[in-house]
Amino acid sequence: MMFACSIVLRRLVAGILVAGTAVAVPATAAPRVARLPADFEEVEGIAAIVGTTLITFGELRRAMGSQQATQEVVPTDIARPRSLGELRLQVLQSLIDNALVLRAASELGVTVEDRDVDQQIAEVKKRNTWDDDELATAVRKLGFATVAAYRLHVRQELTRVRMLQIKLGSRLRVADDEVKKMLELEHCGGTCEEEVHARHIMVGVRGDDTPVAVNKKRDKAWQIHDLLVAGKASFEDLADKFNDDRGAPDGDLGWQRRWTIEPGLAAKLWSLKKNEYSAVVQTPYGFHVLQLLDRRRTQAKDKELLEEFVRRRLQEDQLARLYKAWIEELRRTTHIEARVQ
Repeated sequence: MMFACSIVLRRLVAGILVAGTAVAVPATAAPRVARLPADFEEVEGIAAIVGTTLITFGELRRAMGSQQATQEVVPTDIARPRSLGELRLQVLQSLIDNALVLRAASELGVTVEDRDVDQQIAEVKKRNTWDDDELATAVRKLGFATVAAYRLHVRQELTRVRMLQIKLGSRLRVADDEVKKMLELEHCGGTCEEEVHARHIMVGVRGDDTPVAVNKKRDKAWQIHDLLVAGKASFEDLADKFNDDRGAPDGDLGWQRRWTIEPGLAAKLWSLKKNEYSAVVQTPYGFHVLQLLDRRRTQAKDKELLEEFVRRRLQEDQLARLYKAWIEELRRTTHIEARVQ
């Protein structure tokens, strides 16, 4: 489950000072303790308005610090941004898209049961061996004020996935002829596969890393990338110092088939030329800098498995196209005001 950030939005109350407003106080004035009304509610700055839905700067900051990709439900070929400004704009667009999907789900009456939310949270706790107190600590680090706010995030993510399944899942149609054509073009009619020999340096990210920590690790990965591309340090030295992949401490991934690698890494690796370094790639495990060392063709070990992999790739491509068209339609029919440039 992504930590793509959603929080309980606080009501906007007329007359309340917006966060960031400053009031000048004479230097000679005696310090006073502010007394706020009993019904005072803190108001966050608004990063975007989608119909009647507000996206706050707090949500944007949390999403920018997520260790997960910002578009995981639907595959995307959007390059991960390098600058903080590019990241901010890309993540905001993703949050706007998510808000559009949730609005559509609300209009259609798509809901998620409490038991589904409970099950998802139980899986998170089990995977991280957290008790209730440790979960509360972890979600605060992630930027959620309370566990209740995190529960809302989980509910919204499950709702979004369900809406996508309802709206787009039934429209996925991959004909056998399409699968056969790709097998002929790329896999010798289903008898061979391409393998790549690659290596990487991974800056690992923990599930409970704060947004600040995640962004520091992103910057670290880009620094490693720059040193490699400029030839200012060897891959071996940088892997020895910075690689967090315990399964491949020297960074060597060996020979890999495409379907055996995390999809985000596979897509990038298969686009590289021999000895070329990739830009920083983000996965659920952290930030990676990849290098393609060589390619070769080998006999397919399992033709049925290869055929299923090809069909899945075609489905993902089709899903991405359907999603893009649907989001563009929702954007045309919804008032959207982005307040971040």
